[in-house]
Amino acid sequence: MPKKQTASLSKKIMIAISTPFQVNFFYPLIKRLENRFEFVIAARNHDRIFSILDAKGLDYVPIGKHGGPELDGKLLAYAQNVQQLTPIIKDEKPDLVLTERWPEAVRVAFGFNIPAWTIYYDEREQHVNRMVFPLSSKVFAPSFYTHTEMRENGIDLEKIVWFRGFHTCYLKDQEINSKNPFKELGYESPIVLIRPEPEFATFFSQKQDVLERSVRLLSNNHGFKNDFNIVVLPRTKNQASCYAKYPVAIFDEASHENPVAFADVTIGAAETMLMEAFVLGRPAISTMYWQESKPVTELHKYIPHSNDPKEVVAKTLNYLNPKEKQEFQERAKLIVNLMENPVLKMEEEINRVYEEPELEAKASKRRSQLEIHMMILNLAAFRPLKLTHIMQAGNLSYSKVKEDVVWLKIKGLLTESHDLSGGQYFKTTSEGLQLLADFKKINERLS
Repeated sequence: MPKKQTASLSKKIMIAISTPFQVNFFYPLIKRLENRFEFVIAARNHDRIFSILDAKGLDYVPIGKHGGPELDGKLLAYAQNVQQLTPIIKDEKPDLVLTERWPEAVRVAFGFNIPAWTIYYDEREQHVNRMVFPLSSKVFAPSFYTHTEMRENGIDLEKIVWFRGFHTCYLKDQEINSKNPFKELGYESPIVLIRPEPEFATFFSQKQDVLERSVRLLSNNHGFKNDFNIVVLPRTKNQASCYAKYPVAIFDEASHENPVAFADVTIGAAETMLMEAFVLGRPAISTMYWQESKPVTELHKYIPHSNDPKEVVAKTLNYLNPKEKQEFQERAKLIVNLMENPVLKMEEEINRVYEEPELEAKASKRRSQLEIHMMILNLAAFRPLKLTHIMQAGNLSYSKVKEDVVWLKIKGLLTESHDLSGGQYFKTTSEGLQLLADFKKINERLS
């Protein structure tokens, strides 16, 4: 991606990328803003990041590497990455640094008094979180986290920009226009995509062979093995060698689009990729066997989760049935429609802070009673909320919220629960979720 030197591009944003997910996440943001902002990308050499950037046609500055699974390696890589990032950020002088939660990038930005905006969605790596989020100027986070959970990870609540749903909702409503990378390599549909474990992650426990045994059973299924192609997307050379002994295809190419978009079923232990599949309405099966993050716990409400290879194979074959696949897509769409695209939230915030202060005036225009009711149902769709939470998130008075919540309860659209201290919480009912989905369809039809 060539740097823009036009005079109209008065602000510069640096994207600091340390995982493949961030390439896919920030790409639509770059495309939406590239006519108004100059972008500089710094990227770590890890898990095909460079090849994905190349496939998307994005220029970047290579920075250091991943430190591997051991703590001493991580510390040494941290020091090296800080040394390499420092002169780049000093010379480029960006107005803003965006990253998921790359500690080195946030630390250097903080040292130069440059705001860094980050994304929170994993409470397990608390040591990383405490290096990143206290130094972040803004933190974008899923609304199913509680205020207590955020404070425990060093996050100032005043810095949070909440969004409903998964961080992978950057794919929501995204059009897939590029060629099918599997078909170009000779792999015909249906495709069963396998993504192995994140072996370098600090939360990763001792490796188990759940996924490998599932692949062995699936590839040897005499009744169906000629009816689909199994494609493995490895993270490392060792994983590629491990799965190469089975009758599967090893996909080590980088594609412009996320490969999950072209899979018929996704199986594995890749938390983000399984969420991406769900957001896209593609059937997914989780084989995770380590401590779950809160987003993964949420995901497991909507997709099958098993550590029994026979059950994994049965679920996979079931989803290869067109009728079952369509039913999954319809259920997923109903749920995803209630979620928010975090890229759009980030774009709104960038516009508000750097470009278009008049957006605040637009957002504060008078809302109809129907819009207020739909907003309350949206806010309470993913976790129970107190009246004060709804009041703050919706910018409403306490008396107004109380009146509307009582009315929505009477109509069966909200349900009430209490905690041990007697606090009232409200959550959208299944009937309320359906009404929200219908309301969204009507809005889209009439807009």
